[in-house]
Amino acid sequence: MRIYQLIAFLLVFILSPLASAEDSNGTDVIKLDEIIVSATRTQSSLDKISASSSVVSEKQIRNSTADNIADLLSTSSVVQMIDYGPGSTASVSLRGASAAQVLVLVDGKRINDSRAGGSDLDGISTANVERIEIIRGGQSAIYGADAVGGIINIITKRPQKPTARAWSNLGAYGLQSFGLEASERVKTISGTMSVSRTASKSNFPYENKFGESLIRKNADYTKRSAYAKLIWNASEYAVELSADHYFSDSGSPGTIGFYTPEATKRDKTNDLNLNFEHDLASQISYKFITYNRISTMRYIDPTYPYPSDDTHKVDSKGAELQAHILQKTFYPIVSGVMFLNEAVTSTKIEHRERQTLSVYVQQEISKDIKPGYLKNVSLFPAFRLDRYSDFDAGFSPKIGLLASFGKNVFFRANAGKSYRAPTMNDLYWPSSAMTSGNPNLKPERSTDADVGAQLRLSNNISMLRCGVSYFLCNVRDGINWTPGQNGVWTPMNFSKINISGIEVEQHLQISLWNIPDIVSLDTNYTLLNAKDKLGKGLIYRPKHSFGYIARFGRDPLWVQFQGIYQSRRYYTTENTKWLEPFSKHDIQIGTERRIWNGTKLKLIIEIKNVFDKKYQLVADYPLPGREWSFKMNIGMGGE
Repeated sequence: MRIYQLIAFLLVFILSPLASAEDSNGTDVIKLDEIIVSATRTQSSLDKISASSSVVSEKQIRNSTADNIADLLSTSSVVQMIDYGPGSTASVSLRGASAAQVLVLVDGKRINDSRAGGSDLDGISTANVERIEIIRGGQSAIYGADAVGGIINIITKRPQKPTARAWSNLGAYGLQSFGLEASERVKTISGTMSVSRTASKSNFPYENKFGESLIRKNADYTKRSAYAKLIWNASEYAVELSADHYFSDSGSPGTIGFYTPEATKRDKTNDLNLNFEHDLASQISYKFITYNRISTMRYIDPTYPYPSDDTHKVDSKGAELQAHILQKTFYPIVSGVMFLNEAVTSTKIEHRERQTLSVYVQQEISKDIKPGYLKNVSLFPAFRLDRYSDFDAGFSPKIGLLASFGKNVFFRANAGKSYRAPTMNDLYWPSSAMTSGNPNLKPERSTDADVGAQLRLSNNISMLRCGVSYFLCNVRDGINWTPGQNGVWTPMNFSKINISGIEVEQHLQISLWNIPDIVSLDTNYTLLNAKDKLGKGLIYRPKHSFGYIARFGRDPLWVQFQGIYQSRRYYTTENTKWLEPFSKHDIQIGTERRIWNGTKLKLIIEIKNVFDKKYQLVADYPLPGREWSFKMNIGMGGE
């Protein structure tokens, strides 16, 4: 079906129910006090925490055509994506931190690869995701290693009421995906499950270094995922069991100029989690969590003269006991102890293990002040002790401050220390004539701080939330692979990094004609200065980045425009080569209508990169130009 036929069909479908638009009033209202748990490990609103935070809501996820987290976040200027192309690895940067300095969590459990560092967001399906919480600034005092730039916590769905949905997505370059999800609740027992599959030829056109137009080959991929969660809720306790499976089989075409026509990569992850929560008293509760995550990656490239066949397996087993004390008071405490065992079996570094024992404490101290313009002051002290089997980590403190002036003005400040763990590749890479690991590495350590203000205004027809923050982060003992006197490349602790910048955010909602939130506008701008000890800009860090999302209308019809801009990005440490600035804009048109009883049909059509901009996020890894996708969702229950 051609794109213009899809647009025509969508317009015909949506015109008929427009007259009943006001019947949907009161549904899908964007809540002013968005709930977030990652910043303090307790449920709080965005206006009641000191950390700079953002939430990607379930509604935003459901209204997107993205099949994975990387695609979902690719239009945000809050994060910077490092994307190697469709179906390939995609990681993220926060506040100028590298991908290995951003901790990615799923329901509070780390998924960063201890073998190589960082995490692949392209390999996380959106099918079972309820929301995503993004916390900027160092968070090692709460979450330990690799949280120098911040954390991204992916919250999976919890069954609330009976639902059943089926969806499919068709798109450019052979994109085909489909999924099923269902949930049920019987008295105190509830459960949810989802399955999905995505495949694409990904044979998009691109230009080589000589300006010739070519077709990207060996870039096809197939992905599948399955997820299930079962919850038993009693009056004082809850037991939660969940399992997740992911598999991908993709071609690996290589870079422009170094084509690998037969290389393939296979990834498989199996995740099993058990949570037990118990309310001992009105002000005391605890949670016990245990989990096992096994991820395997195999890369095969028969290309002469450097053929390879490597397999890397990471088996992570963890347990955590977390206590909540003095709940529902002005000084609640969250404390916990965690043990993690990570075993790596690799054709490169053989079998290696790392054990981690951690203890953490965080408290919120809140004081109402009356009378006067200053209404409330809250402090958020936290610290964490980490002991590792193969390197020293130690003590990570942090303190946050939130001051409320009236009901509309908020002042925030944070300061703390964080660190990044040396990866097992850094420590144990086998010695050869060209490379060698360094078992004497120390972790990268950082000192970070930020200060900012937020204004919130609201009346019967509009709500405006805007804020500005200044941040800085100084990293010492940075780990860099450098050639020694004998020409062998090895990682060393010597680099110093200085990062500073300004963030500006704005969110506006407008209600018209008795229809709530019929117009919304979100914008983000970041001014970033990220330099090494020689004053050279860090690679792939744009000085200026801007993003926007403008949405008009509500069900049964809405239109959304979104886009990003990034300035010049160096891709050599000497700053002699760079990627040119680019801007990319997308448009979505969606509709939802009831077709019988409680069953609804939702249609979304999206045009990505409307102006067919040629750009790259990683040098010599081309990305598609203009793309289209058409998503259909049919279901009952839920919202």
